[in-house]
Amino acid sequence: MQLWKKNYLAAYILFLVILNLSLLLLSTMGFKNDLETRMDEVIKRQQQLAYTVEGLNGTEDGEDKLRYLGQGYYRSRIFINVSHGGKTIVNHLPTGVGISGNADIVKYKGERYAAVIGRAGNGDEICEVVYMENIQDLYRAQNRRLFSFLATGLLLEAVIGTMLYMTMKKIYMPVNNIAHELRNPLTVLQGYGQYIQMGNITEEDRFFAGEQIVKEAGSLRETVDRLLVMGNLREGNVKYQRLDVQELFAEMKKLYPGIHVENHMDAIEGDLSLVRCLFKNLLGNAVKAGSHVTVTASDNCVSIWNDGKYIEKQKLNYLNRNHEFPRAKAERNGYGIGLCYEIVKLHGWKMDYASSEEKGTTVKIRI
Repeated sequence: MQLWKKNYLAAYILFLVILNLSLLLLSTMGFKNDLETRMDEVIKRQQQLAYTVEGLNGTEDGEDKLRYLGQGYYRSRIFINVSHGGKTIVNHLPTGVGISGNADIVKYKGERYAAVIGRAGNGDEICEVVYMENIQDLYRAQNRRLFSFLATGLLLEAVIGTMLYMTMKKIYMPVNNIAHELRNPLTVLQGYGQYIQMGNITEEDRFFAGEQIVKEAGSLRETVDRLLVMGNLREGNVKYQRLDVQELFAEMKKLYPGIHVENHMDAIEGDLSLVRCLFKNLLGNAVKAGSHVTVTASDNCVSIWNDGKYIEKQKLNYLNRNHEFPRAKAERNGYGIGLCYEIVKLHGWKMDYASSEEKGTTVKIRI
């Protein structure tokens, strides 16, 4: 597995752990707060019932009223037990339910109840009121909350995971591509250097080897320049200035003497090194692809056309959407296209490709 993928997995797993623990903690705290609030309400209702019982005790029909009151509570799924002086007046508590302490949460028929016991009086006049209210709705709400947090967590994990993967891939892939490109010229330089060291070669062979070394050194320098440009892009070291289009294309003409230029633009605003890198990459790809290359600049649009092999529709769509060829499909062209799109995007321009067998391939930059 590549190093950047290992780093991605490590960062993503750490994110998953932190996110899920945070959501679980948030859910637990929310439930705890809701449960405490409900228990306070149950205790208040038990106290209200106790005041009512105290007021009815000793009256002529007090016990009948308490039994009638108990039936009303029972129909509302609230179980009460009222006893006075050791005598049970109302008892609707389910059998087998044990209550620990003055307030407890008990289970009955698979559902949870808040049970509160209150006592008042002394000796034979002790009055005990037990109040037991169904709070299963709190646990259902907690299950819904957990499901909601789970769905939210999965969505966040998918979005953040995708964004993190694409970001790390975008950071590491250019480095991998450039490292691959650095290896080729370095291998050639090493090979011809060893060839010259042999000593028993003709002057003509020595000149040829030197020529190849100079050529590959130039290629190496271009790659390093691209790396520096990418560093500027990453760090935001961009200096905008007025650029003379005629001078810019004259410089490109020296690099690629075979290109044909038709310029009707005076100047553009941009970073000189980045814009130079943009056109060097685009023209370099065009020259490699075809024998005839034409650059046309007018109406705030620069078009670069070549008569080479057309780009298939599938590759063309991939290129315009993803702004880069996969290495397996690049066919020694297009390695700097992703960099070109970054430069164009940084300047607020737009770039797209069009290609056909009849008209060749054209890349347009709308400034």
